[in-house]
Amino acid sequence: MFTINPGLFTRLMKLPDAARTDLLEFIGATPVADAQLSEIIDNFSIKKSPERGKLTLKTG
Repeated sequence: MFTINPGLFTRLMKLPDAARTDLLEFIGATPVADAQLSEIIDNFSIKKSPERGKLTLKTG
């Protein structure tokens, strides 16, 4: 069982709902080290596509 660092969990929970859901699904299915998760959260930005209304994950 994977346990999320409490500080990272707090940061993750501050993300917008859709981003948080996507990221929780991702880390539930993929082994992610604390450093990687921290970087993903740091680089997470949401861009809403006006023509499709879809959310896009941008990293790096």
